[in-house]
Amino acid sequence: MKIMTILGVILLACGCSTSSAPPAKGGSGGGDASFELHGSRIIGCCCQTPCSCRANKKPMHCHGCDFTTAVHIDRGHVGKTDMSGVSWVVVGRGFGEDVAKNWVYVYYSDTASEAQVEALKAMMNADVEDWKKKGTAQYIAGAFKGMSKAPIRYTVSADKRDYDCSIDGGKTLEIKTRSIILPGHKEPVRLSGIFDAFGDSFVQADCLTHKYKSADYSWDLTGRQCNQADFVLDNARVARGGIGWGCWSAHEALGDKSAYPEQMKDDPK
Repeated sequence: MKIMTILGVILLACGCSTSSAPPAKGGSGGGDASFELHGSRIIGCCCQTPCSCRANKKPMHCHGCDFTTAVHIDRGHVGKTDMSGVSWVVVGRGFGEDVAKNWVYVYYSDTASEAQVEALKAMMNADVEDWKKKGTAQYIAGAFKGMSKAPIRYTVSADKRDYDCSIDGGKTLEIKTRSIILPGHKEPVRLSGIFDAFGDSFVQADCLTHKYKSADYSWDLTGRQCNQADFVLDNARVARGGIGWGCWSAHEALGDKSAYPEQMKDDPK
């Protein structure tokens, strides 16, 4: 499954409790397989809080999880390609009961160089090839609808509570999130030991805005589930394992016979 047929939902890590480093070839370094990426990501979706897919449970709706994943690299490299300043956004539907309806579309920063775009494609393709080998790719992601450059604005507030991203000044996408701090606590709510492509934990956030509009798809998921995470990914972190979606199996075809939450009946009166 090449990049032009299917893409990973979260992108960067692919293993079953492990992950493989993105290959460095062509524009990404001419054989140098080292990589190091420092950055952050925002994820918002149509489901309840917290994200059930991350605990290997079915999404809230039978149709699957409508989602946005926005990523920004503060500094780092893939092979010999400097990835500093690159942003990309993946939107789509994954984890659905009917895998034929899963899809993804990718936007990348209009300031990205050709070498950076090639390195990004190589990372994504490596993930999907690994999922294909495990037989989970069609359940996690879906049909690739396209990839295009766009003006992406990605910001993190000074106090690191607000993580926001927009495409085309909000005309295509606007997602704004603020970390949740519970009464009596000083630090944000953090979930750990979960499926994630960039680590094994994230900060739960309130979804202040989550709107997407394209020619074929649109949604307003404001108030639904969202989370934030800073990450440092390199060969050593990947080697420790515990990153990725390769073990996700919450689908009937993969052995999970449980109901989707929207199918569950109320307790008897």
